[in-house]
Amino acid sequence: MARTRAFDETEAVRKALGVFWSRGYEATSLSDLEAATGLNRSSLYQAFESKRGLFTRAVALYLQEVITPRLTVFDASPAGLSRVTAYFESLATTMVTAPPALTRRGCLLVNTATELASHDAEAHRAVADYRALLQGHLQRALEAAARAGVIPRKSVARRVELLVGAVIGVLVTARLDPAEAAKLARATASEVADWARDEGA
Repeated sequence: MARTRAFDETEAVRKALGVFWSRGYEATSLSDLEAATGLNRSSLYQAFESKRGLFTRAVALYLQEVITPRLTVFDASPAGLSRVTAYFESLATTMVTAPPALTRRGCLLVNTATELASHDAEAHRAVADYRALLQGHLQRALEAAARAGVIPRKSVARRVELLVGAVIGVLVTARLDPAEAAKLARATASEVADWARDEGA
């Protein structure tokens, strides 16, 4: 009979997530993870097999608890450019209301892209999946705007790429200056709102 865990795995992953998010994967040691989770090395290996196994779980939890809630703005009605502006406004709000120490961590997946994705297939896949998720939401919003005649259909793909780049820019800037990141997010929201006015002019 398998032994019942004497600890909450999800809470251990959540604590490890904080370390990986702050320090990065390679700079995080097993001693750091022991200190954060309160578990010894043997327990960590039994539960997660390796540091990498724990990191994979941390990325999954980050997607569930940080990224997915942020993207629910795209599920509201009406679909279209208003969802995109709402998303960037929500990013701006996060930048100015979250504790600076948290905001300056940036985005775990963007950080992973710069640290690991170029030479690590698993990390590359996780980052690519996140980009595809974000791109899909933006694509659907802009396609709705195109169907409504708000923007030209032929411009959708180009505008989606610009917006994905803007999101990455906001998240990278947050590590340096959250206030500047908020300004960039609001400027992008304003630019998207102008698209509708420009087409209607």
